[in-house]
Amino acid sequence: MVVIDNTFLSLMLHPKGRPPRDPSTQKPVERIEDRIEKLIDDLDSDSERMIIPTPVLSEFLILAASDAPEYLNRLGEKKNLLVKPFDEKAAIELAAIELEDRKTTSKKGTSSSPWAKVRFDRQIVAIAKTNGANRIYSDDEDLAKFATRADIKVVRTWELPLPPAKQINIEYKREDSES
Repeated sequence: MVVIDNTFLSLMLHPKGRPPRDPSTQKPVERIEDRIEKLIDDLDSDSERMIIPTPVLSEFLILAASDAPEYLNRLGEKKNLLVKPFDEKAAIELAAIELEDRKTTSKKGTSSSPWAKVRFDRQIVAIAKTNGANRIYSDDEDLAKFATRADIKVVRTWELPLPPAKQINIEYKREDSES
């Protein structure tokens, strides 16, 4: 199981959207459409299930606005996508995460983000953890910190591999020279 955040969900459903910036170059991630397509192909070939936490889905649907029903239909057609709620198990996990942070730092841990965002990110991590996810695909720095502390690997868009180069066969006619 893997979890995708809003950035990845947006790119999967709208691949021609604006690519995120690679922090090492400060430029848009190169060939983002190819990278996302390879990710989807790799997950499909590994029969990997993708979790969309309900907080991520709501964030995406707000951005989609009037196009939300169309996107919901597209999501419903994908067999390897699972929408998972913030349920009782996730609530217990979130409480444990927050209580641990309060022992060492503060209720927000080391985050300087607003409390609502911290809670939102922790809900995503709690959903991931209680559903057995081993990776979260996200560019969000706070979410990445929470996931890493929960022993969940984080993969960012600029870390996605490019697909291998395709061999192109070019047919040409050989002209016989007449002397």
